[in-house]
Amino acid sequence: MLYSYRYYINNFLQLFYKSKFAGWGRKKTGRLALWCYRRFGGSVRLLEDGFIRSIGLGIDNSPSFSLVEDDVGIYYDATTPSKLENILNSYDFAQDKDLMLKAQNAISLLKKHNISKYNNAQDVDKDFCKKYGLGYRDSRSESGMMEKVSASMNEIPGSSPKMTACSGNDVEILNQVQDDILHKKKNILIIAQTAGDSSLEYGLANQFSTDDMIEAAIAENPDAKIYLKIHPDVLSGKKASDIDIHNIDSRVTIISENINPVSLLKYFDKVYTKTSGMGFEALLVGCECVCFGMPYYAGWGITDDRILCERRKRKLSVEEVFAAAYILYTRYVNPYTKKEIDIIETIQTIVKLRNS
Repeated sequence: MLYSYRYYINNFLQLFYKSKFAGWGRKKTGRLALWCYRRFGGSVRLLEDGFIRSIGLGIDNSPSFSLVEDDVGIYYDATTPSKLENILNSYDFAQDKDLMLKAQNAISLLKKHNISKYNNAQDVDKDFCKKYGLGYRDSRSESGMMEKVSASMNEIPGSSPKMTACSGNDVEILNQVQDDILHKKKNILIIAQTAGDSSLEYGLANQFSTDDMIEAAIAENPDAKIYLKIHPDVLSGKKASDIDIHNIDSRVTIISENINPVSLLKYFDKVYTKTSGMGFEALLVGCECVCFGMPYYAGWGITDDRILCERRKRKLSVEEVFAAAYILYTRYVNPYTKKEIDIIETIQTIVKLRNS
């Protein structure tokens, strides 16, 4: 609460200078900053947490590593342009080789270490997989193995012999992955959000319910296993869900534990979301993503969009959207040293602190 008052006080003082108004996104402080800017002139900055935020939850005031500053709109508001949308519409990614190399390296680290917006949850383990009917794989020890799987699969002439080209634990893991590819039903994940989430209103998602996503997921994937993930703020008791979890179709398995999102997504083929940032994390690990809203990563040709945004003109890759959102649009600061850092050092620092 005191943190918000800083922006009320700043905006009041700026009335005398008609200068630099600031506030948080579409929250009250952000709306006040916009009103002051439109009424008195000067400049405005709308702020939000970045996409790799912290170890713990933001609602618990865990120290933040990242911040976005937007002088056009804010990334989750699809009703109007934003600085991020303008970057995605105009930036020459092909010419910026260094940026794309950094993006590729950051994505590799993110997947290797299961880095998400919040990083306090446990990775998927054998007990979790047994409880929810998922075939366990140690995702952090699988780096590079999918290439081996692909090579071995190419040698299979219509049958599915076990792989024996590797040794030790590799054989067991590769056999598990191959069995999953050849025999398992597809796993579909529906991502629930919190009630009143600003991104639902401004991301044009309020015309749909989570029940609509459930119905679509079942209808479009008749032979798949359907799961629903509850938001961590709901699991912590701090917020309400956007769906009544006690009245959900019996064909849907509810994941009611706080589990690392990136670790979890590696077990799924497709996700259904309204505007959740987890939808983009799903794209990073190779899932299909169906959007019943217009989050920042929708409308660029990498998602199955159930609504359209005419302003979004280009076809981009997942890596290009990542580079824009996670690198060009976001500032990173170590909250303990107060020094500005880049995305690579941010990931490395979070991994070190999480494992300490």
